[in-house]
Amino acid sequence: MMHLSNKSKHYGLIALKVLILTATFWFIFDRLADTNNQTISAFTNQMKDADLLYILLFFFMAILNWAMEIRKWQLLVQPLQQISFKSSMQQCLASLTASLWTPNRLGEYGVKPLFYSPEKRKKVMLLKLVSNTAQMFVTILFGIPGLIYFLNQYGVAVSLWKPIAIFILVLLLIVSGYYFRKTQLIVKGLSLQKIIKYVKNIPGAIKLQVFLLSVLRYLVFASAFYLILLFLGVELDLFKAIPLITAMYLLASVLPTFIFLDVAIKGGVAIWIFSFAGVDELPVLGAATAMWVLNFVIPALIGTYYVVKFKPVAA
Repeated sequence: MMHLSNKSKHYGLIALKVLILTATFWFIFDRLADTNNQTISAFTNQMKDADLLYILLFFFMAILNWAMEIRKWQLLVQPLQQISFKSSMQQCLASLTASLWTPNRLGEYGVKPLFYSPEKRKKVMLLKLVSNTAQMFVTILFGIPGLIYFLNQYGVAVSLWKPIAIFILVLLLIVSGYYFRKTQLIVKGLSLQKIIKYVKNIPGAIKLQVFLLSVLRYLVFASAFYLILLFLGVELDLFKAIPLITAMYLLASVLPTFIFLDVAIKGGVAIWIFSFAGVDELPVLGAATAMWVLNFVIPALIGTYYVVKFKPVAA
């Protein structure tokens, strides 16, 4: 079997970094270029007249959101390898940069393990799955009541076959998962049974902290969206906004998003839901775009520094 020389690996890594940085900058530029000019204009006009405290608050909430995600990752890998908050930040932001242009940011599953020695990489992938699952569970926990309230409150008709189809699909997945629990998955040596056993062995205190951080992160994210709506002139009572926001994030999370459609799909879901409350589409799209810039674009640009510095852990 042919092995690559160290020089070849070095040039290959440089080429990969250039590819990641080029794709990231192109993706961000392309998405911002496609953003409605009226949306940008409305937001910049508000920024000119805004109190500096509002701007600082939005940045603070974005920083807080990522600080909790970074701490969550630091906690999860603790039984596997002790890392500092700074190292956790490096891993989180670099993997965000490398995965921003991949479907549903799946690239993170391939990037984060590279910060660890080869024998730990499968476990790191599982820990990333645990992190994402915890956040998705919280989104569902808040989202289902919000969605039910939204459908009832605004009389949104839903065909009976849709919830039945979803129930049958979930049931089939559970049965299939149990039947094939010992079958090797895509990653060699991993099966559903091994994954469940590994997750069970994660200390309960860590799982509890990860869950609480996921809840807090969700609340910060949802609160920031509501505050930006108010900042853009939307007059909407908090108690009316809560089910709309939770339903919006649930629907946006279950929809598959690709490189060209991420902002468009999530912005489209937000516009559709808030239209029932009589909210104009411009501030809703402005809020969705601002959230994307604050929580994904800026962190991804910071992450480019860590991508450039990155050196994979050798065997």
